[in-house]
Amino acid sequence: MRVSNQAVSRNYLRRLETNYSNKFNSERKIAGFRQYDEASEMPAQAATAMRVRKAIANLNTYQENLKTADNIYSNAESSVTAISEIIQLTYEKCIEAANGTSSDVHTHSPDQMEMIAVNVEAYADEIARLMNLSVADRKIFGGVNNDEKAFSIENGRVIYNGVDVDTYNDPTMFPNSVVSYCDIGLGMTLDQNGRVDEQSALPITFNGVEVIGCGKAASTAYIDLASADPGALFSFELTIGDEKHVISFNGGVDSEDTRDNINAELDKIFNGKVSVYENGMIFNQLNDKPVTVRSINEGGNVLSVENQSNEYSNNIIQSILDAAQMIREGNGKEIAKYADHIYSLQTTVSLALAKIGTQTKFIEFNQTRITNNLENMGQRQNDLEALVDTSLAAEITNRDMLDSLYTATLQMSASVIPQSIFNFI
Repeated sequence: MRVSNQAVSRNYLRRLETNYSNKFNSERKIAGFRQYDEASEMPAQAATAMRVRKAIANLNTYQENLKTADNIYSNAESSVTAISEIIQLTYEKCIEAANGTSSDVHTHSPDQMEMIAVNVEAYADEIARLMNLSVADRKIFGGVNNDEKAFSIENGRVIYNGVDVDTYNDPTMFPNSVVSYCDIGLGMTLDQNGRVDEQSALPITFNGVEVIGCGKAASTAYIDLASADPGALFSFELTIGDEKHVISFNGGVDSEDTRDNINAELDKIFNGKVSVYENGMIFNQLNDKPVTVRSINEGGNVLSVENQSNEYSNNIIQSILDAAQMIREGNGKEIAKYADHIYSLQTTVSLALAKIGTQTKFIEFNQTRITNNLENMGQRQNDLEALVDTSLAAEITNRDMLDSLYTATLQMSASVIPQSIFNFI
């Protein structure tokens, strides 16, 4: 069969282009350290690699979310810590004011009391500003309210998300009181109400009134420590919710000693969860049930007690503003009671601080987890896509072979391609 010169030339050029293309592709794989450039070259491996790439992209998103969350929690912790310090300063100012009005001859003039009241109100304003903190364009203590300030002070009243803080004792009843969440790779899901399952994501905003309190205390029980004569036996009935306990103690040499004697008896029953403060207020850390006290006649010894029903606010800012008003009125006994009440609210802040600290540790754990996962996924991606170790050596050998084939094909051109008239000139 006769083969035309044109067919020979066409087949030769096609083979030449194929060899050159194979050589070029091999060199490109080596230069880019890639096993393949198109998914069609290794479809099964490419499909697995795409899933790995998607996992890496998700992990990078989770990592960025954790960085944002870490910043939010760091700022929240700083704010709540500052509030805790302000409570202590407010307590000291109230005690200063109370001591200045405790005797028949007042040591503080009305002007001095006014200055103390102004200082106390400044503390309230400072706490409000701390609770209106914005981080990453989020008002972190406003729940899901991101349009306006979470806390405001209007005519001596504290407003949270448009509602007076004393309106509800339950923090979740306030508008926009739910929290926002971010996905950190825990399999974020929604519950039956369409809200994010709190076990599947990380909260990045807080319910402000859960941090600094809301509602009012039903009643506050007080013991007049000065009414206990030294060495005499006294008894009182302490009711916490529906539980009653009779406490007996001996009067001390002074009010502080009497207080220590009462607390020693209370510790036997409540293990430090119920105690008497300096000005006689009974503080209950055992539960949220109301506390009342009733004096018992013990051989003619009657202790002076009182159940205060003024319903002090459980909100720190509102209590500080109310204390400032008591300071202006110069009522030393009431100022002292407000001082104890404000100090007792330190527990609410401490619990919030502990919760923030726990979440901060959780963020650190997840940052380590995501970093480890990224390293593992990166190694898996290299296995699926990159030319490493023996694969690279094999590809270099393959490139050398293809280069030899291409060179040999070029050398064959002299005998394959027909000579032209220019070869004879």
